[in-house]
Formats: sequence, structure tokens, C-alpha cells
Amino acid sequence: MRRGQENTGTSSDTGSAARRRYSTLRLLLLSGAATVVLLPAGAGASDLLDLGTLNGGTESVPFAVSADGTTVVGYATDGAANNAERAFRWTRTGGLVNLGTFNAGSQSYAYGLSADGTVVVGFANDGNANDEARAFRWTQAGGLVNLGTFNGGTESKAYGVSNDGSVVVGVAKDGNSNDAERAFRWTQASGLVNLGTLNGGLESTALGVSGDGAVVVGYADNGANMRAFRWTQATGMTNLGILNGDTDSVATATNSDGSVVVGFGTDAGNVNSAFRWTQGTGMVGLGTFNGGNGSTAKGVSADGSVVVGYADDGNVNHGFRWTQNGGMITVDQWLRDNGVTLASDVTSSAYGISADGNVIAGTLTNNHAFIARGPSATTSKAGLMDVTNFQQSLVNTPRVSGQLQDADIAVNGAHSSPLFMLLDAGQSSFWFTGDGGYASTKTANGGLGAGEFGFGRGLEDGWTVRLAGGGQYSRMDMPNGGNATFSSGYIAPDVSHVFAGGFVATLSGYLNWGKADIRRGYLNGTANDSSFGSAATQTFGVRARLDWQDAFKLGSTGVSPFASYTYLNAQMNGYTEAGGSFPVRFDGSREISNTVRIGADAKTPLNDQLALVTRFEYGHRFEKTGAGVSGQILGLSAFSIDGAAIQQDWVRGGLGVSYKLGNGDGLVMLNTSNQTGRNTTWLSASYRVKF
Repeated sequence: MRRGQENTGTSSDTGSAARRRYSTLRLLLLSGAATVVLLPAGAGASDLLDLGTLNGGTESVPFAVSADGTTVVGYATDGAANNAERAFRWTRTGGLVNLGTFNAGSQSYAYGLSADGTVVVGFANDGNANDEARAFRWTQAGGLVNLGTFNGGTESKAYGVSNDGSVVVGVAKDGNSNDAERAFRWTQASGLVNLGTLNGGLESTALGVSGDGAVVVGYADNGANMRAFRWTQATGMTNLGILNGDTDSVATATNSDGSVVVGFGTDAGNVNSAFRWTQGTGMVGLGTFNGGNGSTAKGVSADGSVVVGYADDGNVNHGFRWTQNGGMITVDQWLRDNGVTLASDVTSSAYGISADGNVIAGTLTNNHAFIARGPSATTSKAGLMDVTNFQQSLVNTPRVSGQLQDADIAVNGAHSSPLFMLLDAGQSSFWFTGDGGYASTKTANGGLGAGEFGFGRGLEDGWTVRLAGGGQYSRMDMPNGGNATFSSGYIAPDVSHVFAGGFVATLSGYLNWGKADIRRGYLNGTANDSSFGSAATQTFGVRARLDWQDAFKLGSTGVSPFASYTYLNAQMNGYTEAGGSFPVRFDGSREISNTVRIGADAKTPLNDQLALVTRFEYGHRFEKTGAGVSGQILGLSAFSIDGAAIQQDWVRGGLGVSYKLGNGDGLVMLNTSNQTGRNTTWLSASYRVKF
């Protein structure tokens, strides 16, 4: 079982050459501690989860994810504590929970957790012990439990935990040995057990533990040098050796049953080389690329047959994947061999690997996290995911916000002006309206349109009732070749009443049902890829509006102020994509919009047949964020991303002409609005016949 470690620096130094070599090795090991945690199919990848922060803190950094994908641990800065680091445990239902410190200590970090996420390990500083670090084991029932130190030593840190949470491993200082560091293994029954050193050496550290807790790996001082070790109850701490008679080695991880250990050691020419160890083969160097300057193994598959890490080719680092048959090849070459387009090598390191060895996580040359996958039961297409790009594709995928935009055009478009549709008692009318235009947001742009037919009837005492039916269509083009099409039909009943003094009150309803066809574009390697899906949509809403007809005159121009409130509720069913290298199952989602508008319509007669119509409107939406996005990357991980910030305030302008033609009258108006954060421009044309 693999767990991340932070850079803890160096402990007390003897001043010897061996200690200096040890410090260098330690920094090499702990620098670049994995911020991508990848577990077997069905688990969660932490970089795809929007974890949030603590009380407005600046960051949250994940170190590990439970095997069932429900829980993430790491550290987050706490805005309520001057951005001090705090260990956290995150769940989808509970969010980011601060695990605290001991006795108001300054900081804490969580590094590992059990398979089901109920046990968390790490370290927390203790305010009652000179703010020194103390290894902890956390459960919901017991909270932070201090695992102590050896013989009054100053500090301890936990780095790994078994699948069931019963075994914890790490490092603790020993007060009886001049505060030297000692690898430990902890259980409830035994407490903190010192795993010792090799040949009377000074220090040791445990970095990993097998799933069943029976095997512990790490590194230990061998008197003059550091040696990778493997510990079991039966054998104690066993020196795994060195490469080609050189000086140092460090074990970084072990497979599920502890039979295969990986890490790195110095090799000929004092160059670091990744190694793989078994009882039968001993420590075997995995080499470097083209005689490069070194390599390090960071992860191993459950059966030990696949090893990943990073290696230098003499110029730059590459992520590597090693197998017995294929030897060490770059992750890039492995992907090319499986059909992924890569114009150049883009991986710089590999830190995590799935149980079956088919999924690798690491870092790209652009410093983004990546997930690479070979052909699988989920998709026959191999893929390289830039996590930042892919997460943005999830955020950008049109959801209910697109439906709300279309609904707003129908409910509050230029053709919906009640004053244009009023009828005298006994009068009837039918009309048709069309809207067509262009919309753009920060991530997409495209066209939209709507068509409507309706019937109205004027009743006694100033009442007018109307019933309309229509259809809507919009298409938006998105990054990396993606696009989304919304098509729907709707009905819209409304009723208006004219009061004394020219006041007109209108109550309108809106019911829409339709379908969304969405092609989500993203990068696979350096080429565009896409996955496609369709979902049913539903939107309903109401609008209450008050107009003051010809409230005042400016010359021949009559000005009619208005105010309105609109409620819209948009829903999209969940759907599963097909095709592409990383298809996704999206959960259903819903978004509500509560909006107020104030403005004025002005009508200036030009002659008996024509009049100039202008409109200005200010709008405010009460919601601050839109609907979030959640679902499952098929065969990989769940994800949950908070909704984006909404532009709450906007303005709209319109300029048009009303006209009389035959037995009817019409209105043509050009409208523009920055409601989407960029621009929406559309032309509305209406024609009504009264009889």
C-alpha cells in the first residue's frame, strides 16, 4: 500500500558522510510527494474532486484516497488559523473536515487511510510537547489518538496504514538513542513497536505497508550507509541490499502481499537507479534511459508485475513503466504503442498505479497531473488525460444553465411584452413569433432560435388571456471539438389585466420538455478526443410582471416602465457517454433561477403605420453559483465539482420597429444582453392578427 510523504527535512545530524548521503536520499525520495492518488477501478482520483478549503484558506492538498473512492485525506490551510496547515478528511456528504491538532498545536497532516476511509493516519503538532509532531490515528469515534514516541523522544510521524486500519507505520524518535529516528509499526494490542535498524545503525523510517499489514518497507541506517529494508514479524528487519556494490538504497512501496518491493538506490557512478526486489531475484536495477542520470520507482501493481516511476535520459525526466518482458519504457511510448497520438513526450514522472497495472498517474511536463490508461473493458481506446484539461471539460459541459438561457429567451424575449399583446373585450388574435441569434460565454459560442404560435382572447373588465406553444433550438461549440445541441418544445399560458391609471399586471407560465445532445471534447495525449451522450430535459417557471403603460411622455414618445420577477426550474436527467478514451457517466442535475428585472419600453410614432420601439432593462439574479457537476469517469473515479460563479447583474438593450400590415400588426426588435458574462444578441420578429 502506497502513501504520500511530506518533506520532513533532516533530523539530528552526526556530521558523517553517511548522514549527508542519507539526507540527500531522503530529499530525493520525499520531494514530489504524490498529489495524484490513483486506486483500482471504481475508486476516486483526488485531483478530480473539488475539495474546497477550510474557512477561506488558500489551498487544499490531497495525499490519499480510500480504496472505495469515498474519502480523501491530506492537508488544507485554515483561514481561521492564519492559514496554518490542518489535516483534513473529505467525504462527499460531509465535505472538508478539519481533524485538528493536539492541544492547540501549530499544524497537522494526514497521509494515509484505510480501505473504507474510516481510519486516518498522519501527524499533528502537540502544544503540550513544545509543539513537536506526534503520529496520530483518527477514527470518528475516537478522534485524534496520539501514538506517542519511543522513550520520551521528541516527535513521531505516521506514513502508512493497512487496509483494515489496524496497522500503522511511520517513524518516531527514540529518547534512549539521542533522539534518533526509528521505524515503527503500531497496533492496538502492541502499541508503538520499534522495528530497529540494520547492524547497529543510527536511524530508520517506515514508508509503506502491505494491505494485510504483515510487511513493512522503508530505509534504515546500516552503520555507514542507508539500506532499503523489508520487515516481517518472523524475519524482523531484512536488508534488501544495494545495486552493484554501491552505497545506498531506499524502499518506497510494496505490492499487496509484500512479496515485491520497489524503490531506488545508488548504482555505478553514484547514479540513482530504480529497483525491484523479490525473494527469488534479490534487488534488480531497472536502469535509466539512454545512460541518463538516474531513476526512481514510486509504485507497483498488486501482483508486482508492473513498476512505475521516473527516469532521466540525460536531459529531462520521463515517467516510466516497467515490465519483465518490455523492460523500462517511457509512459509516452507505452501509450503510443496502444494508439495514443503524442507529437512529443509529455510525461515527466509517474507516481501511482492501479492494482491491475493498466492505469498510471503522474505529472506532465506542463506540471499538470495526468492519468494514463491502456485499453480496458470500459473502452478499447487507450488514453492520456491531462487532469486540468479534463476537469475543465467537465466544468464546461453544458448542463441546466443552457436550458435556463433558452427558457429566458422565451419568457423574457422581446416578443413577450404584454403591452403589445393586449386585446379589447370580445377581440381575438393569433400570432407567430420567431427569435434567432448568437450567444457566447467564456468557454463556448453558437446560435439559438425559437418559434412560437399562439391564440389570445380579450375578456370583459380589462382581462386578456393567451396560450402559446413553440419550439426552441440552440447549438454551442466548445473547446477541443466539443458541441452541445438543445432542442425542445414548450407551452406558455398567461393572463393580463389592465387597471386604472394604465397599470397592466401579467402572470405567465412556462413548461418545456426536450433533449440535449452533448459531445464533450478533451485532449487525449496531444490530439483532440470526444465522448457523446444524450439526456432528457425539463424546465418550468412562472413570471409576474407589472407595466405602467405610457407613464409619461417625452415629446411624442410614450415611456412605459416595467418590473418583473421570474422563477425558472431546469432539470437534466443523468446520462452515460459513449466513445472516446475517457467517457463519463453524468449524474442528473437541477438549477433554479430567481430573477428580477426593471426597465422601460419607449414607443415613438414615425407615421400612421410605423413606430420606433426601444427597450432598456437591468436584471439581477439572486443565486450566486450554478449547479455543480458530478458523476463517474468510467472505469476510473467518481468526481464532484462545485458550480461556477454566476454573473448576477446584467443589462439588456433593444431597438426595433412596430408596424401595421394588412389586418395585423408586427414588431421586429434587435436585442443584446451580457447576461451570460459575454454577449447574447438576437433578433425577434412577431406578427399578430386581431379579429
